Amino acid sequence: MIEVIVTTLEEAKQAERFGADRLELIADFPSGGTTPSFGTIRNVVEHVSIPVHVMIRPHANSFVYSEDDEETLLADVGLCRELGAAGIVFGALTADGSLDERILGEVIKHKGDMALTFHRAIDEVRDILAAVEVLNDFPEVDHVLTSGGAATAREGIDSLKAMRETAEMNILPGAGIDANNVRELMETLDVSFVHVGSGVRTDGALDESKFRQLREQMRQ
Repeated sequence: MIEVIVTTLEEAKQAERFGADRLELIADFPSGGTTPSFGTIRNVVEHVSIPVHVMIRPHANSFVYSEDDEETLLADVGLCRELGAAGIVFGALTADGSLDERILGEVIKHKGDMALTFHRAIDEVRDILAAVEVLNDFPEVDHVLTSGGAATAREGIDSLKAMRETAEMNILPGAGIDANNVRELMETLDVSFVHVGSGVRTDGALDESKFRQLREQMRQ
């Protein structure tokens, strides 16, 4: 299965048509993603039939959030719940490079029945396996989106394998995944779900041929 990053209603419709199984809806792709607008969330949820998971990230400065940031992101969680999003994608860290368990707990209280993916904030922690152990104490976390702490999932494959063996939730490999490396990652990590962004794009636009090539490699 393929989760695809999209930023607009047009891209969401294209990704569904090209064969995406799930969408990660974000704003500001170059920065790694921030929370999309109310209108974008509403329109995408209303116009596609596959699950939509919405990025909850009030800014791209860091993954350390102030009280004001927390107020904003919790309001956005509630908005996603009201608009019918299938899930949210969120992560927060403390200033010393650990997972922010308190804010994560607040997000869990506000998310209702939505799925929860802890995103690539985990790739910036001091000890990534210790962070996975912490997340194991939060059964409400369904997925961890990660490159294993490396620039790409391929470079972080050994760390991803260790995370896969430690985690009680699903490890969702992401970053730099394309048709050239997806098969190796799936076989090594024993996963059937991957997260792709640039790997299905050409010059920034979604590319149906790259979707097809990725799918063909995954089916082999």
